[in-house]
Amino acid sequence: MYIDYKLNDENVKEFEKQERIIKTINRRFLTYGYKRIKTSTFEQYDLYSKVRSSINQNEMIKIIDRTGEVLVLRPDVTIPITRKLAEDVLDLSTELRYFYVQDVFRQPFDKLKEIESTQAGVEYFCESSPEADAEVIALACHTLRDLGFGDIKIEIGHAGFFKELVEQTQLNDIQLKQLETMIQAKNVVDIEAFLRGLSIEDSLRNAIEMIPFLYGNPTEVSERAKKIALTDKMNEKLNYLTNVYEILKVYGLANNIVMDLGLINHMGYYSDVIFQGFVEKYGKPVLMGGRYDQLGNEFGANLPAIGFACEIESLVEASSNLEVSSRIPIDVKVLYDMSCLGQSITIANELRERNYSVLSFPKGKEQVDSQQSIYSIRIEQNEQTFHYKGKTSSFSSINELMNLLIRAKGDV
Repeated sequence: MYIDYKLNDENVKEFEKQERIIKTINRRFLTYGYKRIKTSTFEQYDLYSKVRSSINQNEMIKIIDRTGEVLVLRPDVTIPITRKLAEDVLDLSTELRYFYVQDVFRQPFDKLKEIESTQAGVEYFCESSPEADAEVIALACHTLRDLGFGDIKIEIGHAGFFKELVEQTQLNDIQLKQLETMIQAKNVVDIEAFLRGLSIEDSLRNAIEMIPFLYGNPTEVSERAKKIALTDKMNEKLNYLTNVYEILKVYGLANNIVMDLGLINHMGYYSDVIFQGFVEKYGKPVLMGGRYDQLGNEFGANLPAIGFACEIESLVEASSNLEVSSRIPIDVKVLYDMSCLGQSITIANELRERNYSVLSFPKGKEQVDSQQSIYSIRIEQNEQTFHYKGKTSSFSSINELMNLLIRAKGDV
């Protein structure tokens, strides 16, 4: 019998690459204080059919169990996590951070796409604030950086800005869906023709026609958007989004952020800040997320939250354009003189206690095939130095070393 070993070998390599990506993501989520949870593979159909802001029911994979109850293979993770939390918490009194790595199942409209995909994501249950939203977006950016991507762009928008605008048009559901599709595609010609067929004021029509052009540098987009903000609520949402961007600048991510007020997410439960992440040489978003403060209301609970999810298969495909190491990079590599063994152990242990991964070698005995590191430290008899991106800095205490690491982390 003939066995295609080449195909098997490719499958193994693909799985190994997927596992490396998942391990890297897990480690980054843990550094932000998230705890891993899981949900059931099979969920009640009613869980999704009765949620107004749920996914398209035509995408669900339905089955019938032995009792005749209709179940679905898990099409989403955010909804069951929120439902489960609502059983125990009716009103959020403390922040909760969860992450997951699970398969989701959806019937794609594109027949070439797989029904099953693996998602890794976070759910941060907390009151709405620019600080919390910026932290989650920073986590998304840092996760992509950990995976080896260089040219990372996070597009941020606000679901409420567009919603507030179109609510003044009194469109029916079909018309709204048509307009959203055109806005998402930035189809300016069809938008103009569509709006000409509606009986709306010129100021409102002009504002909607401007939406596809509100894309680019956040400061410039914000200034242009102020000119079409027809209500106080629109100005409030724009100011909120601007505040999020200002905090992201503090994270050192100014060059990674693009504002897109025409950004529309197909998950209907997103109500406020929304965002999606892109990496070089890959034309589709590799992660999507946003704030969903009203989803808990569907289950009788007040559970404001923000989160995002990455599709692992997209990350694997996108990383094929990179020269990615066959091993997961560690955080810090320590090289030391034998006379400084005690100091090197102390520093390595301190870093590990602070959740850094560390490899330590005596000078001249580093393994040739050892993993790459983001940072390196040299411990010599008369000097201790920190190395990052070709720069060398001396330090004399663990506090000075931690300050160097913190500054380096902000250098995306």
